[in-house]
Amino acid sequence: MSKWIDQIFESQIAKRGGVVRRKMSSIQRYTSLDEVKKEAERRGYHIIQHGDQWLIFCDTASVSIIV
Repeated sequence: MSKWIDQIFESQIAKRGGVVRRKMSSIQRYTSLDEVKKEAERRGYHIIQHGDQWLIFCDTASVSIIV
């Protein structure tokens, strides 16, 4: 795992089970979308794409789109 991915998943907000937001272009610049996806999946987290952003839900609770 790259140092950049470590920074995402070891951030204070991630450790508290919060939502980490990253631009897809930033992810592609420093690592790959596939690597972030693999790490989130390994941890049991969910990722939602909204426009050019990835929202990474840093807990294992279910995610539902309401509207």
